[in-house]
Amino acid sequence: MRHLEKVVFGHTVEGLLVALEGHLDGPLRSRLKDVGLDLDRKLEPAYPKDQWHQMLLLGAQVLFPSHTLAQAHWHLGQRFITAYFSTRMGRALQGVLKLLGPARTLERTSRNLAYGSNFLRVDVERLAATDYRLKVNEGGRHPEFIGALCHFGTLTTGVKNLTTVVEAHEEASATYRMRW
Repeated sequence: MRHLEKVVFGHTVEGLLVALEGHLDGPLRSRLKDVGLDLDRKLEPAYPKDQWHQMLLLGAQVLFPSHTLAQAHWHLGQRFITAYFSTRMGRALQGVLKLLGPARTLERTSRNLAYGSNFLRVDVERLAATDYRLKVNEGGRHPEFIGALCHFGTLTTGVKNLTTVVEAHEEASATYRMRW
């Protein structure tokens, strides 16, 4: 049986490019090309996971150079979710999230993140009516980016007073606590 390559889908990269608008000329353009994203060509249907991580790192460093890497990834995640919701796939997902509300949105986080890649898996544990723990299999490399996706994605449901913290991360996995 052939091992499936871990990839991020092209529409997810499109969301990142929208988040990076205004910064795609000059050094970032050539740095993205160096990691395999040629902006003069049509987007591929999918990109390898490691290439995606390099794109995220470049985006975080260029957009938020005065922040720590953790803060930069959080802010990039916020910009990304806003940008992603402006794409065709993102608008469809945002509409679903608004209908579901915060609890059901979190309970289907694994499915929501599956729209963007073929490798992210999330175990969701409901601790109380408004208190959740999420364990993400591949969130550890950029835990704040994934945390921001969950946080700002859940905010689109209209929930008030949401807090999201990275409780733990080791190697590829990360654990988040979300409460409101």
